[in-house]
Amino acid sequence: MRTVKVGLIGIGNVGLAVLKLCQKNKKIIERKSGCVIEFKLVCDKDKSKKELLSTDVEFVTDYNKIVKDPEIDIVVELIGGLHPAYEIITESIKHGKHVVTANKAVLSEYWDKIFSLANKYNKTVYFEAAVAAGIPVIESLNEGLAGNKILSITGILNGTTNYILSLMTQNKYNFDTAVKKIQNMGIAEADISYDISGYDTACKLSILSSLAFFSWVKLKDIKIEGIENIELQDIYFAENFGYKIKLLGHSSVYKNKYYFEVRKYLVPQDNIFANINYEYNGILVEGDACGKIIFVGKGAGGLAAASAVVSDIIYIAKDITSAVGGREQYVEYTPKKLNIISSDEVEGFFYLRFTTVDRPGVLAKISNVLGQHNVSIASVYQKEPLVKYRKGVPILLLTHKVKEKNLLSALNKIKNLDVVLKPPVYIKILSNAE
Repeated sequence: MRTVKVGLIGIGNVGLAVLKLCQKNKKIIERKSGCVIEFKLVCDKDKSKKELLSTDVEFVTDYNKIVKDPEIDIVVELIGGLHPAYEIITESIKHGKHVVTANKAVLSEYWDKIFSLANKYNKTVYFEAAVAAGIPVIESLNEGLAGNKILSITGILNGTTNYILSLMTQNKYNFDTAVKKIQNMGIAEADISYDISGYDTACKLSILSSLAFFSWVKLKDIKIEGIENIELQDIYFAENFGYKIKLLGHSSVYKNKYYFEVRKYLVPQDNIFANINYEYNGILVEGDACGKIIFVGKGAGGLAAASAVVSDIIYIAKDITSAVGGREQYVEYTPKKLNIISSDEVEGFFYLRFTTVDRPGVLAKISNVLGQHNVSIASVYQKEPLVKYRKGVPILLLTHKVKEKNLLSALNKIKNLDVVLKPPVYIKILSNAE
């Protein structure tokens, strides 16, 4: 049985889990791949990581020893971040190696360069673990749904933000308390700015959309909005209206044009996304032949991500050792230009919350501005403030379908009215048709 040699760079939770999984399921992996998979070199810049490894694995601190080793067939990059991850991936390809990575940031930022290079050198770059950890959505887009034209992708793609929103909904924690809770539980990093800003979700949406639509969807093509300004009163009000608040990534075709967005949504309580909670991810893919298919599972964790990484290693090893490859190339590099529009050009329904002074005529002033911008009101709710010491009272509106740019123009004017105390809050409503 032939031996395929692997170099692994990055000994964090995922890297350690990969090594342990390959050892634990050694016979299963050999049977699946048809070869022996040997980790020839393992690298981390932190010398103390060597103590975590078994004695039969050679440890190095210089990743170039892996990249330039002529015996290594596959390089597994698990360090995260943009640099030197990008250099590791590209130099590995140039040195004749296939690559497995879980790095969503580097793929979304350098998709074009990485896959044009892989095409030039006839090498594969696999990245199942870059999106939703152990959920095999990349493989499904690439293989199981290969005969479909993908119409839309919608998903809860970040477990940290979903956990925060779940705690706010289930336990009625405010935002700061929910963040501290998951940090104390070890679920979130000390710095969760990439998560709560929507950046992490945007990276994953970029990857899924680039794969589905055969063109690099850049981060600048995606409208990105986080959950930082969600207040507990929005959670209460959403429930009263029959919704839950979720952070979703969404890509779709609208009037033969593509748009991409990461944002808060009010999700109907009978929608499947409303019941995907805590660290779980959910991804809905719509194809012209298959219809709507949902993928649900844990979107984070060392072992879940390791499952995806090892799967990629197995299939590349099978390609190396067999005349018949085990898997289609993820990315056939044939760049095309998508006709992309801003999501502001797309029509939708919206929830609006205004914090205003408590006196007659306020609603009339707000309604007048909305009408001037062709924003039609479906429902109006005026509530007592949930916290009595807060200044101002909330006015809640649900709109009919409206082009978002019209709504934004109206809100920009409304925030300057003398009766409005705080910038308006607006959240898009997810239609069950989406």
